[in-house]
Amino acid sequence: MTRTECRLIVAGTMLIGTTYGLARFAYGLFLPSMREEVGLSATLAGIIGSGAYVGYCLAIVLSALLVERFGPRRIAVAAALIASVGMAGIAVSTQAIWLAGAVLLAGTSTGLASPPMAQAVSRAITAPRQGRANTVINAGTSLGVAVSGPVAFIATGQWRLAYAAFAVAALLNALLLLISVPRTSASDTAKATDSKDDDRSGGLWRPRALTLIAAATGMGVASAAFWTFSSEVVITLGHFEQATANIAWILIGVAGLVGGAAGDLIARFGLNTVHRASLAAMAGALGLLVLSPSNLAAVFVSGALFGAAYIMLTGVYLVWGIRLYADRPAIGLGLPFLMIAVGQIVGSPLAGYLIGSRGYLVCFIAFALIAVATALIGDRTTERAALQPASTSP
Repeated sequence: MTRTECRLIVAGTMLIGTTYGLARFAYGLFLPSMREEVGLSATLAGIIGSGAYVGYCLAIVLSALLVERFGPRRIAVAAALIASVGMAGIAVSTQAIWLAGAVLLAGTSTGLASPPMAQAVSRAITAPRQGRANTVINAGTSLGVAVSGPVAFIATGQWRLAYAAFAVAALLNALLLLISVPRTSASDTAKATDSKDDDRSGGLWRPRALTLIAAATGMGVASAAFWTFSSEVVITLGHFEQATANIAWILIGVAGLVGGAAGDLIARFGLNTVHRASLAAMAGALGLLVLSPSNLAAVFVSGALFGAAYIMLTGVYLVWGIRLYADRPAIGLGLPFLMIAVGQIVGSPLAGYLIGSRGYLVCFIAFALIAVATALIGDRTTERAALQPASTSP
């Protein structure tokens, strides 16, 4: 790859790490300390957690449309800046209402972040390398999750200090994006989209979109319990210290880097095979954590399984969506990622309710079964497309 392509991938990976790993998912890591200091019930914590997903849903729809109008550079920089403001707000929140608002704002950054990077890759990187570039950038979530763990150690439970550091990191990322994402005019983007639209008759709705929507939504629901409440399971059921939860969180992030290979694995084994295997791993992670919460090895294996499975699955839906919307990559990424978030909006408060009424065991087993059910969803046509030569890559 050229130096320009490498710089774009680095900047994009950092953006996804900052927005997803820090602005969105670090909430689950610091939740035990937040609940104690701010005073949150399990149900309220789940509702606030879903606020990040609500912000994500609103933003990803807007982002997918704005990228085609204004180009990826402006939207990517805006995503980093909003992440910084949102995380600064979390750092200074003293009441549940302010914390909820800050989490909502931080969550919007994740929705803004992904579509511009998909669009930038489609414009700046040659077709045979786009699948790999997209899934490597997508694995930035794991990088952010992995970084948040050591920060939790350094901050020694001071979640406000951690979020202040995250806000500064987002600002620096905005500067890097400003010099790394190619400048693309609105007219250039529109011309590229229009020229490809001539060959497609489906418009925004494509024949196999419903299958993709169902699969992405199911995965989003299944993952919500782990993202929001896994640290609480480790501490409450396992009777471990916060430090153990931090290590498990780091393993989630490190293992998730495997997800960067999603594009290559799909090309080798087929999309449906990777999809089903990853959902089986997610179900295993959910069950293992709640069935053996006091077994340190089981806790760590569970975290690693979940991290690898989640990022692999987001890579699967990214490739699936962009293949379905090859002419409009921002939409192709935005649709499945939107539905993942919709699933998490439903899943996070549902998990909080089940924990409050039935306990952790019932909650996590129920969500593992949702993952298993989602694994039954597949798409034969997309499977065949995934096995085509590299020249057909998005």
